[in-house]
Amino acid sequence: MLSPPPSVMFVALLVFTSFQFRIFDPETLSVARKDQRIANTFSMTLSTTYDTGATVFDPLLPDILRPKIRQVSMRVYNATNITNDILDERCMATHLEYGKRWGYPTHVLREDVKGKGHWNELLFSKPLYILSLTIAEMAKPVDRRAEWLVFFDSDTILLNPNIPWTIFLPPSDFSSIHFLGGRDWGDGNRDWGDGRGFNAGVFFVRINEWSVKMLTEVAALPDLRADLELGFNAEQTAFKWVFKRVGYREHVLYQPIEWFNGFEESNGKLPPVQDGDMLVHFGGLKQQKHEAVPKWLDRLERAPQELQMPLENTSYPDKIDAYWARLRDARNVLESAEDFIRHGTNTTPELLLTRAQLRQTMYNAADKSNTVLWATHRARGALTEAEGPAGGRRLSIEDDYGYQETTEESAKRGRKRPHKRPRPMGWFDQQEWIE
Repeated sequence: MLSPPPSVMFVALLVFTSFQFRIFDPETLSVARKDQRIANTFSMTLSTTYDTGATVFDPLLPDILRPKIRQVSMRVYNATNITNDILDERCMATHLEYGKRWGYPTHVLREDVKGKGHWNELLFSKPLYILSLTIAEMAKPVDRRAEWLVFFDSDTILLNPNIPWTIFLPPSDFSSIHFLGGRDWGDGNRDWGDGRGFNAGVFFVRINEWSVKMLTEVAALPDLRADLELGFNAEQTAFKWVFKRVGYREHVLYQPIEWFNGFEESNGKLPPVQDGDMLVHFGGLKQQKHEAVPKWLDRLERAPQELQMPLENTSYPDKIDAYWARLRDARNVLESAEDFIRHGTNTTPELLLTRAQLRQTMYNAADKSNTVLWATHRARGALTEAEGPAGGRRLSIEDDYGYQETTEESAKRGRKRPHKRPRPMGWFDQQEWIE
């Protein structure tokens, strides 16, 4: 069982204890009650396109299997934040009404629980608040607990309420996955070997012991590792740092960020938000946000039918099915390769290398379909060669590049890579293949 070092638990205990005192002191409780009354009144009286007057039940799963979800957000500001209370409340109202529609309770933090006012300190209210909700759920009897928390930033608009959060959750054969998120176009931290950054605008956390430990380490990281340069989006970097550790990385998957965290502006690095997409995020816009947000809100209220497509008319079902099918195939190849390495007599350097690349691909780039297909293709080919001469038989290696070849054909090609090969994966751990 994964056990954080004593220093982690000690610091986490101090942090969480102070957090509890901050949450439950009389002044904070009074403010929280007032804010909740405002939020409830606002969400009930605001005229929105979501106001159907009835709760919609998730049609994707039978009642006994339906995951129980709680939504989480925060509206906490300091002097450096550029905000507009009216616009922010209109954005939040889309999520509150969506939660009412699907039966997802929504928790909104409105106080800086760190109490220091600095931006990088304020950001860690996010993991602390999610940790407190996770622990509160874990304290309930098992049959009364929620199963997942879905966090969303307050500068997002829920565009299409016909898309349930549950459609993104892992199927039953991926029950070891406890965290789902997206990667943005940032450079990440190249010293840590990743080429893109984790974006904490929208993500999913399973309610279990693993998440308590993970969130504890994220929240405590600035105090435990003051030597780390966490940067402007410090909490995102902290999540990424923890996810790279053994015991955590095996339980995290990245999904295409545009599925549930599309950006209004990404410098052309991400697909633009399309009609029928679930959500638009205004991160990084600063002053331009005051022009972009009303544009989407006005359109949502003026012509909701353009944005709110039925689920079956969107590309979500096919894309999500294909995503899990790719990962299922990659996992099967990886397990076969690791079994052969443990018990085989003809393990080759190529198999060791491609096994490591495939493993790292699943950790760091599960959202990139071509990268997953190529890493799976290479590992399957290396495994077939290590198992013995193919004698010219077809290797059944077929992927999105649209070809299938024999060993003899591969030899004639001189092992050239397909012309549509994705960018070389330079970020995988070079030491891992010799384990």
